Amino acid sequence: MKFLIKTLPIVGVLALAGCAGLNQVVKNVQTATAPALVKETLPQICQAAKDNRVRANDYYANKGLSVTGEVMSINEGFQPHYRVYMKADKINVHAGTENQLAVKQLTVGKMATVVGTITSVSYDYQGCSVALKDATF
Repeated sequence: MKFLIKTLPIVGVLALAGCAGLNQVVKNVQTATAPALVKETLPQICQAAKDNRVRANDYYANKGLSVTGEVMSINEGFQPHYRVYMKADKINVHAGTENQLAVKQLTVGKMATVVGTITSVSYDYQGCSVALKDATF
């Protein structure tokens, strides 16, 4: 019984160390599978969408994008669960995520940087819009 009492804290520490190791493995996999960030600027992406939306979507879909802009609204929905609408200059950025903790850190009217995977690029009478999935803030 004394042996069990003495080893129980050690087992707990080992279990926590295992969780930390698993966390690192998950982060490494996410980094390795993250899409490459596009080299073009947002205005260049929007010009491509203005010139030919079909070609722009074919080229930019499933590529990574990092954008800094003003948070305009934060909403809850179904898929993705959280949607953050941002403005980067005159360009609309619609970022979807399942990460409630990250969304709770945002404030409407404040600047934020989002990194996500482009799902679509559009250019119409309302200007340019870029939609992102798997967004992190």
